[in-house]
Amino acid sequence: MKKPEPVVKVDETGPPKAAVAGAVGVAVAVAWRLFISRMRNAGGAGRNNAWKTVTADAKEKLAAAGFDIVAPLKLRWYNEIAPDSAKIAPGGAMGEDALVILVGNSAALWPVFCDAHNARPEIGDAENPVDTYVDIEVNRVFRGKIRRVFYAHETKPGRLVAVQRMAHVAGVAHLDERSHLSIHPTLGPWLAFRAVVVLDDARGPGDGQKPRPPPNPLAFDPSARARVDEAFDDALDGYEAPGGPSEGQWRLWVAVRDAVEPGHPARYPEDQVAYHYNCLDGRERARIRSRLRGGFEPSD
Repeated sequence: MKKPEPVVKVDETGPPKAAVAGAVGVAVAVAWRLFISRMRNAGGAGRNNAWKTVTADAKEKLAAAGFDIVAPLKLRWYNEIAPDSAKIAPGGAMGEDALVILVGNSAALWPVFCDAHNARPEIGDAENPVDTYVDIEVNRVFRGKIRRVFYAHETKPGRLVAVQRMAHVAGVAHLDERSHLSIHPTLGPWLAFRAVVVLDDARGPGDGQKPRPPPNPLAFDPSARARVDEAFDDALDGYEAPGGPSEGQWRLWVAVRDAVEPGHPARYPEDQVAYHYNCLDGRERARIRSRLRGGFEPSD
């Protein structure tokens, strides 16, 4: 008689229990290490991209104050192209990797500034109301952050910043070396740079995120190139004339900007043009400021 086959219990098939337990333990350990590694990498990526959050917050708040040009960059990018007299020394934990934010404006600044000039005595009564407005609003936006703020109107050693070169390396506007104009892809030459905020304890963009400078439109338009060069030469001749610049010299410098694209849609309104360019004529600025206050214009 044939012997019956032995009954094989379920738990007696396959690898021994100890081997199974060991394999499961190894798999769990590997999965855990992968999870921790991914979390660390995600955290590092978050820290490295924190500049995006800082910049986005600043853009929103500065736009409400009329500053519609806000560009992030790394301090080193600027220092690599800045003249020695205008370099910014590293001053914090991030060194030359620190986040820098360039602040500027188009014609969008004028109506917001005019309202502030009319409604806020600290602006309307200031000797230099635009500079005062820039100082107050930029520091308000970055309140609570470790920062150094440099202003475009400053020229003293240690405070001078080559803002046009910074705008070029930040990908904002092309610096045309012949006319000394910064030319924006959509605003043309109708923009101004006001302040540079250095956040020494915040890391700036990575080198792989460095933007390219926009192309120079004058390089592709011979007619515009000729117009701008002629206008620049005329303005320079008037500036260097015996006896100094004439009373209407400022209009020649405005003509240089106009020559890039006559009738540009982003051109400043006339009061803004006169205020920024006719700065040697105190009477004209007094007229503009009086109109902003809703008062009578002073007579000659």
